[in-house]
Amino acid sequence: MKTIARIIMVFIALLLIGGALFLFALNFNLIPNLTEAVSLPAWADETLLLASGAGLLLLGLILLALGLRPSRKPGNAVLKGSEYGEVLISINAVENMVLRVVQQTQGIKDISRKVAFTPDGLVVTIKIDVKPDVALPGLIGELQAKTKEYLEEITGISVNEVKVLVNNVSMEQSASKG
Repeated sequence: MKTIARIIMVFIALLLIGGALFLFALNFNLIPNLTEAVSLPAWADETLLLASGAGLLLLGLILLALGLRPSRKPGNAVLKGSEYGEVLISINAVENMVLRVVQQTQGIKDISRKVAFTPDGLVVTIKIDVKPDVALPGLIGELQAKTKEYLEEITGISVNEVKVLVNNVSMEQSASKG
């Protein structure tokens, strides 16, 4: 539901709850001189005021709950439309595609990856550990370009951004040192 619709719904709910509280105050004479200021018809007895107040309160609380409930979280799948229908690709599948690209890139030791779907396209975040003496600008540029091209080619979904965080430079020595 759109934000403006939620705001209107909450506003109407608060008005209904306020009306219900007014009817309860009128019925139980909670505000001095209110019954003299408000002239009610003869048929508006105590039962009708209580029932009307309860109905307004219930309706107001329902609208308030609907207006304040959190938006649905984006699913764990990316939706892609085709001429034959919808295609859902799980975020996990896209993350595994990113893993494939990273594993084929020389100079990277460990990674973690996260993929998010936005209206502008996929946002890929890759955390890497690199091997020592690797030129980072070239490595990162190559990784970003390969990731973007591969994902767009395989999934057909636009990749908006590929973020790379160099977490660490691995200082492990190779076991075959002589």
